[in-house]
Amino acid sequence: MKNKLLYLLILFSIFISISSISFSETLSTSYLQNNANAAEPMTILGIYVHGFFLTFAVGLPYLVLTYEFLGIRKNDKTYLNAAKRLSLVWGVSFGIGAATGTLVEFGLVQVWSGTLLAIATFFFAPLTLELYAFMLEIVFVVVYIFTWDINKPSYRHLILGIILAFGSNLSAYMILAVNAFMNVPWGTGNLVSQILPWSPSYGPNYVNTNALVSLYEYLNKYHTLSLASSGLFLSTGTILYNQWVVFYNPDLYATFFHTVLATIVISSFEASAFLGLDMIRNKDFSGYRKKLLKVSFGVGAIASILIPISGDYMGRIVYQFQYLKFLAFEGFGPNGGKDPIMGILLYGNPNYYFKGYNYLLSLAQNSIDPTNAINSILYIENQFQPWAFYVYWTMVISGIILFIFAIAYFGFYIKWIENIIKIIFRMDITKFISYASLIAPILGIIAASSGWAVREAGRHPWVIYGLIQYWQVITPDPITPLLSILIIMVELIILILGSWAIIYVIRRRDKND
Repeated sequence: MKNKLLYLLILFSIFISISSISFSETLSTSYLQNNANAAEPMTILGIYVHGFFLTFAVGLPYLVLTYEFLGIRKNDKTYLNAAKRLSLVWGVSFGIGAATGTLVEFGLVQVWSGTLLAIATFFFAPLTLELYAFMLEIVFVVVYIFTWDINKPSYRHLILGIILAFGSNLSAYMILAVNAFMNVPWGTGNLVSQILPWSPSYGPNYVNTNALVSLYEYLNKYHTLSLASSGLFLSTGTILYNQWVVFYNPDLYATFFHTVLATIVISSFEASAFLGLDMIRNKDFSGYRKKLLKVSFGVGAIASILIPISGDYMGRIVYQFQYLKFLAFEGFGPNGGKDPIMGILLYGNPNYYFKGYNYLLSLAQNSIDPTNAINSILYIENQFQPWAFYVYWTMVISGIILFIFAIAYFGFYIKWIENIIKIIFRMDITKFISYASLIAPILGIIAASSGWAVREAGRHPWVIYGLIQYWQVITPDPITPLLSILIIMVELIILILGSWAIIYVIRRRDKND
C-alpha cells in the first residue's frame, strides 16, 4: 500500500509541477542552477538531521545488545538496566529518524522530481526492499521495548533485539545502496567515460546505453520536463536489464561497513559521555559507572580501531572511480604532483606522480558533452577543493585522535599502556578515559559530519555521477528564499526537540533507577 501511494505521489508531484509549463518550452540552465542552489541548503540540512537520528538507530543497538548479553550471562541488573534505558533512546531515535526520513522522501519527490527516472530503474530494488526492512523495524521496536523484564533476563528477549538490529542495518544497507550508486554508478560499463573521459569502466554493462545517452541529451535540453513525455520512454525502451546490479557495487560494501562503524563510534562514545560526566561531577571513578563505561567506551574503541580499514577501502574506491575528488582531497594543483604516502599506499612507490586537472582538461575534449566535462573539472578545482581539502583533513585528524583514545582504552587490560597514560597525563586510566569520553563523541561527530560532507558535496544531492546533474532534476517551480527559510527552521526545530527528547529519556530514567 505504501509503495503504491509513493508512486502515486511521485506522479502527482511531477504533473503538478509542470502543469503551468509547456513541454516544448525550455528553461534556461542558469534559472535551473539557481533553483537547485536555492534548494540545496534545506536538502543538505534535512539529510544531516535525518542522518543524526539514524546514527543512534543503527549504531546504538550494538551497545544495547552487548549490555543485555552481559546482563543475562552474568545475571547483572546493572547491565540490564543500562540496556533497557538505552533501548528507549534506540526507540526514540528510530521514531524521529522515520519521521525525518519521510520529510527527506517528500523533498526528493517534490523538489528533486527528476529523480523519478532513477527511482523507477536503478533504485527500484533497494527502495522496495527497504520498505520491508522498515516494516520489520516498526514491529520489533515495539515488541522489544515493551517486553523488558530485568527480573527475568532471557535470551529470547535478546533475540528480539538482534532481529530489530538486523532490520535497522538492512534498512541502512538498502539506503546506502542507493547512495553508493549515485557516487559510483556500477553496471553502466563505459557509459560514464563517454561523458567524463578520465573515468574507468563501472563494471559490466547492464543498461541500454543508447537509451541513457538519449535521456542524457533530453535532460540537457528539457531537464525535469522531459520526464513528462510518455513518448520519450516509449522511444527509448528498456533502460535497465538487471535490477540487482546496485548490490554488486564495490562502493556499497565500503560505504556500508564504514558508515555502520561510524555510527557505533558516535553512539557508544555519546553513551560514555553521560557516564564520564557523572563520574567527574561526583568525583567517583569506581562503582557501577566505571563498569558501564568500560563496556560503552570499549565498544566505541573497537569500532575506532576497525574504521581505518574501511576508510582505506573507501579511499581506494574514490581514487579509482572519482579521481577528481581524490585530487581535491589531496590538494593537488593543476599540474598534479607527488604524495609519498599516497604513492606508497596505492602503488608502493613514494615517487609516483599523480596527474592533475590540466591533464583531465585535455581529455575533456573527447567527451560527448565537452562543456559538462570541463565544468565538472572547474567546479572541483575552483569551488570544491579550496574547502574540501581542509574538511577532509579535519576528518582524518579527528579519526587519528579517536584511534589514539581507542589504543589508550586497553590500558584497562595492558599494564604498559596504563603506565604510558600515567607518565604522559599524570592520571590513572579510569580518570583518563572519563575525560576522554567527553571529547570522543565530539570528535566522532566532527569526523562523521566532515566525512559525509566531502563525500556528498562534490556531487550534489540526488544526482548520479557523470550521468545526471543536479540542476537537471530540480523542479521547474521556483524555490523562493521564504520557502527555504521555513523548511530550514522546521528542520532545526526537529533537531533541537529530538535531541532534547533523547537527553530527557537518558537523564529521566537515570534518576528513577
